[in-house]
Amino acid sequence: MANLIHARGLGIRFGLHWALAHVDLDFEAGGRLLLAGANGSGKTTLLRLIAGLRRPTEGELTVGGRRPFEDRAGARRELSLVSHHDYLYDRLTAMETLRLWSDLCDAGSNRGRLADLLDEVGLEAAADRQVGGFSAGMRKRLILARCRLENPRLLLLDEPFAALDPEGQTLVERWIERFAEGGGSLIVASHAIERASRLCRQALLLEQGQAAWHGEAAGLDAAWRRRLGQ
Repeated sequence: MANLIHARGLGIRFGLHWALAHVDLDFEAGGRLLLAGANGSGKTTLLRLIAGLRRPTEGELTVGGRRPFEDRAGARRELSLVSHHDYLYDRLTAMETLRLWSDLCDAGSNRGRLADLLDEVGLEAAADRQVGGFSAGMRKRLILARCRLENPRLLLLDEPFAALDPEGQTLVERWIERFAEGGGSLIVASHAIERASRLCRQALLLEQGQAAWHGEAAGLDAAWRRRLGQ
């Protein structure tokens, strides 16, 4: 299968600090990759580079054959990023949010279709509530519903299980599984190693901005313990 993401010697520096350095990555279409590592290890930085939100300081990076920072519009047609910043309008209801996004994406979805998307993430009863009154977990689930309208090939998820109760985590896990089973590609940055490993085939462990280990997701926990000397 063709590589959806190709990176060689990828790095980014903020002042004198290298947030990411010397990272190589070949990620195939249909792949499922878990990014693991401690806070500050470079997970979020790597996702933002792939999404075209940052320009690399060094190295080579292409997404779908495009350099994401130089062709952000083209690269973003390939992917959706679910990050800590939700960019939701608090005065809109959940339904109005999806209707607005449907118009922006030229998706042409009617209320029935939008209601189905809200049902997928367990927000059907909150369709006409203003987003400003939503919990952090509800806002995250609304972003996932919004992703459906973008119809991405690649979904970038930064800590998708954070701020969710156990029921919400299970719901989001099943939503991600359906996306992957439909042929979508996934890169998941998460501290919830056991849950995220069930969703991913491969894993990349980052330490201080560099790749420390790359292998099957099922072997990540043991590899991480060896790195910690446990």
